[in-house]
Amino acid sequence: MACSLRHVEAVSAGQWGVGDAALEIEPVRAHGGHLPVGEDGPRVEESLRIFAEEVGLSLSTVKTYRWVASRWPAERRVASVAWEVHKILLSADDPFALIADPPVNERTGRRCWDGDAARKAVGWKTSGTPSTVAEKVETVADLVPDEAVACQVITGMLKRREVAFVAMRDRDARQMVNEIQFEQSGVGQDDEDDDGLDEEYERALACEDSQDDDSDVLRADPATVVRAWHRQMEFNDLMGVCHGFVAGASRLVPKLRGQEFTSKQHTSVEQVLEKIRATCDWIESAVATGKGDLDDALAQLLRGQ
Repeated sequence: MACSLRHVEAVSAGQWGVGDAALEIEPVRAHGGHLPVGEDGPRVEESLRIFAEEVGLSLSTVKTYRWVASRWPAERRVASVAWEVHKILLSADDPFALIADPPVNERTGRRCWDGDAARKAVGWKTSGTPSTVAEKVETVADLVPDEAVACQVITGMLKRREVAFVAMRDRDARQMVNEIQFEQSGVGQDDEDDDGLDEEYERALACEDSQDDDSDVLRADPATVVRAWHRQMEFNDLMGVCHGFVAGASRLVPKLRGQEFTSKQHTSVEQVLEKIRATCDWIESAVATGKGDLDDALAQLLRGQ
């Protein structure tokens, strides 16, 4: 290991050396400044290209070494820290202060710099395997940008009981699931609902045909058919709400077997059940009488007063 560390230091020293030499050949000029170049001398690009060919490196590599060397004065460089880390930390607001405060390595417990630690410090994505929960979550999110893929992944994850339990503790996630469940209660019934409307329309026309001549005005009044459609739609909505409640209870209640509830939870359930019973009575009365008026007592009960 000690030999490898010496090799890394030698590599870094070579990168600094090439960068410093390129700086001597062509200093990096400040933005907006000007350094005179001899009339017979080559331009900066050509000068660096010749130097790169002489040392056997690409022009882009030499320019990178030169740029990093120009941003890290010799007295600010840390010999025990790789050149790569110096390069990455240049993206920080204050790389000189940052390099003096290395992070703790989770594996060794020592304070030191490496490539991934430097990337984390400047907010870049690490090249290795994510270690923290936040990094793993970010990696997963990057892998499922497509909604079709995300849907399959999330559906599979929610089949894991522990995952679903924790997910439903999040208020926003729980609210979204509840909203989608309500919307889904009508999915698959659209064709059936449309058939019901078509049947209602046909019944209205048949009723008109069976009337005597004095009721021909019925056919001339499309409002009759529209009202029939509206009644059918309202009925379908009512049935959707009822079926949704029954389906939800059918899935949930069997899972309560063997569970013990606190007195506060018992009270909460009793209060909700009282509202449900009152609402069922209200629906039954509205269907039987055609009157959906809400009396004051029921209104106060539903408001929790």
